[in-house]
Amino acid sequence: MKRIKLIIMLFLATATVTSFAQSSSSKFTLGIFGGLNIPRLSGGGNNELSRDYTSRSGEAFGFTSNLDLGANFSLRTDLLYSSEGGKRNGFQAIDATSMNPLAPAGTYFYADFKSQSILNYLELPVMLKYSIPIKYSNFYIDFGPYLGYLISASQKTSGSSIVYADRAKTTPITINPQTGEPYAVSFNATNDVTSSINTLNVGITGGIGYAQHIGKDQLVLDIRGAYGLNYVQKSSADGTSHTGNLLISLGYAVPL
Repeated sequence: MKRIKLIIMLFLATATVTSFAQSSSSKFTLGIFGGLNIPRLSGGGNNELSRDYTSRSGEAFGFTSNLDLGANFSLRTDLLYSSEGGKRNGFQAIDATSMNPLAPAGTYFYADFKSQSILNYLELPVMLKYSIPIKYSNFYIDFGPYLGYLISASQKTSGSSIVYADRAKTTPITINPQTGEPYAVSFNATNDVTSSINTLNVGITGGIGYAQHIGKDQLVLDIRGAYGLNYVQKSSADGTSHTGNLLISLGYAVPL
């Protein structure tokens, strides 16, 4: 119920900006956009479960509005779906309790597999935008804060590997009791981790773009980055990561 209320609040915030724009004499545009999201989880400190993430690819799409403030400045507000997270491929740590419930907390095993953290957010950025008009087009830069709401989170793993008790691979723990030989176990799984991730994410975002005028409409190419200021994980035992992403999108806007 709380999630539904928050999503409604995000939509109402965007609708309020639209209502204000329509009641003023300033120029207001509304559009849609979508494109390639290249997210990455950064930080993690010394926690073996959350460090060494690299970028993955995802998608982002949504609505955008622009309210002219005069003197080439405007207020840009978006409402978008953004798939974020990161990936780790290769030899990495796993929580020992996932294989042995009796293992002490904070104990790690190690294996060679692929892991992908997928965090899906509904985001509301509000940015101050400065445009440079050039005949039938304009370049622009924008910057501002954003609020993100977690829709879902999952950890997707794949591959198979012998599991070891140490990084040096000297002590395998997956051993066939009949032959005494180590064997590989499958890591093919998708686990819902939404409950272990913070629901709200506050950050900063900004970028550059190019808008080509098509009559009164605009075809827009936008490139921007974003960085989450608060930790992704609810518990520091799971890590202390921050979200971050590069979004390359194409959009179309019309005046209202």
